[in-house]
Amino acid sequence: MNQRSSIPTKALRYAKRLIYLPHTATETLERLRRLDAVPAGGHTAEVIPPSTPALEVKFVPTSGEIYAGYTAADLWVFDLFKDVRPVPKPGFVTDFLGTRTRTTSLWNIARQFDGQVFGRPVPHDLFEAVEWIGLLKAVASARNGFAMMELGAGWGPWLVAGAVACSHLGIKDINLLGVEADPGRLELMRQHFIDNNLDPDAHSLLRAAVGTQAGHARWPRISDAANAGGGRPIRDNNGEVNKDDADYIPHAVDDYIDVDILPLRDLLTRRPVWDLVHIDVQGWEAELVSNAVETLNERAKWLVIGTHSRLLDGVLIGTLHRAGWVLENEKPTRFTFDAGKDSLELMAEVDGAQIWRNPRLVSVDQSSSRPKSGPVSNGSIHISNDPLSLVQEHVEKARIFATREDALATLPRGGKFAEIGVAFGDFSEHVLRTLEPTRFDAFDIFRLHEVETIWGRPSVETFRGQTHRQFYEGRFAGEVASGRMRIFEGDSSHLMAQQRDEFYDIIYIDGDHTLEGVLRDAEVAARKLSKDGYLVFNDYIMADHASNSPYGIVQVVNWLCANMGWRVHYLALQRMLFCDICLVRSE
Repeated sequence: MNQRSSIPTKALRYAKRLIYLPHTATETLERLRRLDAVPAGGHTAEVIPPSTPALEVKFVPTSGEIYAGYTAADLWVFDLFKDVRPVPKPGFVTDFLGTRTRTTSLWNIARQFDGQVFGRPVPHDLFEAVEWIGLLKAVASARNGFAMMELGAGWGPWLVAGAVACSHLGIKDINLLGVEADPGRLELMRQHFIDNNLDPDAHSLLRAAVGTQAGHARWPRISDAANAGGGRPIRDNNGEVNKDDADYIPHAVDDYIDVDILPLRDLLTRRPVWDLVHIDVQGWEAELVSNAVETLNERAKWLVIGTHSRLLDGVLIGTLHRAGWVLENEKPTRFTFDAGKDSLELMAEVDGAQIWRNPRLVSVDQSSSRPKSGPVSNGSIHISNDPLSLVQEHVEKARIFATREDALATLPRGGKFAEIGVAFGDFSEHVLRTLEPTRFDAFDIFRLHEVETIWGRPSVETFRGQTHRQFYEGRFAGEVASGRMRIFEGDSSHLMAQQRDEFYDIIYIDGDHTLEGVLRDAEVAARKLSKDGYLVFNDYIMADHASNSPYGIVQVVNWLCANMGWRVHYLALQRMLFCDICLVRSE
């Protein structure tokens, strides 16, 4: 056991001057006292010699953390990473996942941990264990990819830690969105990405504030990004500065910059599903969640929310409970009543945290009480990862074909055709030539040019130096010019939802093959297909046996037949059994 010296009183006073948010100052200093093992606080930092040359720091809980926001039953998330062996590096603080944070990006007193490795964060490292648990539960319940946004992101610690955790679990498709209003902290976030082998330009890092309506706001000017405790927009109240904001962030009343405000609902619609939305926006959390709760219901699996007053704790619990969310973990804001202060926010000493699970998108394994993905839900449809079985009536009138081209030739000509996932356009060309549709709508995210090699050939050769969209558009320039073809770039379910109901005669789905992706496309396509139309799914198979990637097509198709009255019109046997299956509504 090795005990550090206590933090000098002079250093504590210096930190209080730097951090202008009162309760953030208290919280930061308390955590630093714990990290520094001040004997009077009852905390000791246990220093354990790890397998690496550096020291690993482990922390022991005290009576001040009786209500930690978690129990022993939650600690399984850390066991997922028990084999990780972080390597220390001078100039950085390294956590138990191996995430590296530049020492210069941390507040001054935390820089004493330069070159060290933190052990499992129970009860904390630089952050509370409850927030770590929320992050790792979201990572553990992710499927083939992981999408996360962090609002009030600072230097992006949770975004990067989430990406690093995913890498240990073999999750490669990672999409991150960070929103931070302060330009200095945004630059720290970009550097934090780079330091952990993440390309910041491959993700969305935005300098803005988050609100309920688009607009502009005053934002506190921060001269020392690493030592800042956070900020929030200064609201205008009939030409006067909002009093709560003036009390909460007095520094910003006379010294501020202008920032854009991005609505949370707009950010959420950038992706069909977010594995985790992390919100810590200095007191605006309840307003944001209340305004966007319906969109959160549809698109967010997990929420990790920082709270800043006891009132905020309760309002959030009321809003999300009414919306059907499950409170997995909670550590309430700690405060000391002070009749001389005008708001509960100013009485807060240590911020709280809430971890919420959306049961529409993430269920719990009853035998272990651990979250698992599924049943997947999109509105009224809930589908298990285990496919239902078809019965004879579902296939009574079905035909079988050798190839999808043979099968396609039997469908009606001259109608309105939509193809979701067009790739290079080979099948699009076959459809145009075979069925001669009067309207052909092509939906794709058009990002294949970002893939270095496709089927053994450099993508730059395949696309002839063009982007995916440019290549496809050029191939069908005549059809586009005539108005026969329309091209839609982006999320197919979102873009198709904007089309008129019952518009298409045939919809061919060959997009996102994950269970969530297939469900989103199918649910929208069913509304956009004419009553006697044909709904065709590519790759009716449980997994890509070449890449060992699980698919969701069988689950969705069988569910539609078993629960919605669809029946199989044909099955087309393709090479390696990547079959096409065509559904029609029952007569």
